[in-house]
Amino acid sequence: MPRRRPPIAAAPLLLLAPLALAGCGSGLSDATALGGAPRPPAYAGSIALASDPSGARCVLTNRETSTLVADVTTPATVPLPRSTAAIDATCVAPGSMETTVAIRPVRDFAANIHHPQPIGTGVAQNLVAVRSGITRRYDDTVVPLPPQPFASAAARDAWFADRAEQIRQAAAPGIARAERAQTATIDSADTLRGYLVEDLARLERQQAMATVAARTPR
Repeated sequence: MPRRRPPIAAAPLLLLAPLALAGCGSGLSDATALGGAPRPPAYAGSIALASDPSGARCVLTNRETSTLVADVTTPATVPLPRSTAAIDATCVAPGSMETTVAIRPVRDFAANIHHPQPIGTGVAQNLVAVRSGITRRYDDTVVPLPPQPFASAAARDAWFADRAEQIRQAAAPGIARAERAQTATIDSADTLRGYLVEDLARLERQQAMATVAARTPR
């Protein structure tokens, strides 16, 4: 009676499993990048835009094409489909300085958003994701408007110092994610640090233009 051959189908499956995982950026690499932080809710294709003070007129422009995206009064909901383009929001309100902030698309870590890693079978898919922006989203944005003029030089310097710290704190989570798991993100930590430098330089230029109210003679 001939001997039965042992089954061999299971072995190739075990070998293929690591290869399949290598092309997926939504598993272990995402968890590492998030570092225990919860995933954001699903992106609705729009953002909430607010200003401080409220009631500012904000004109949003696509930086890549220089085209108008929206012209709204805060608070407002602004449709922003997934894209690779940074959006410049320029806001103005009575008694405040005109202020421009960059609203940049970031990696979407919401559930069921597949971002392939740039290794193994995911190389071509990753290029498509990076170039098309299909795994990016925009975040809700608040635009703080400095008063014009400030009551004193000390008030001016304190306002801008506080705003600079807010910008640093807002940039920190994204930089930390990129440092923990570069293959799970789109922009490198160095790229994100460059955006931070850009935003702080813009703030510094605005501070240089801020005025202080003239003292009333006694």
